[in-house]
Amino acid sequence: MPRDHWPPGFNYHVEQWFEDDHYETLAICRSLATARVAFKLAIAEMPGGRFMIRSRRVVKRHPEGDWCHKGI
Repeated sequence: MPRDHWPPGFNYHVEQWFEDDHYETLAICRSLATARVAFKLAIAEMPGGRFMIRSRRVVKRHPEGDWCHKGI
């Protein structure tokens, strides 16, 4: 069985995705509320970026879709 790479108790990652399907984890959070704050801060700092909140179990979708594209 593959090892779970998520730290115990931390259920959400905020990620920035790039054109080549490479991503960088910006925050690892215990709660969805904290992940949403980190997500909004990432959008404010990098308005042209693509961001996602990923749950340990499923991908949480942004209200506008899978990604947040500011300015589109």
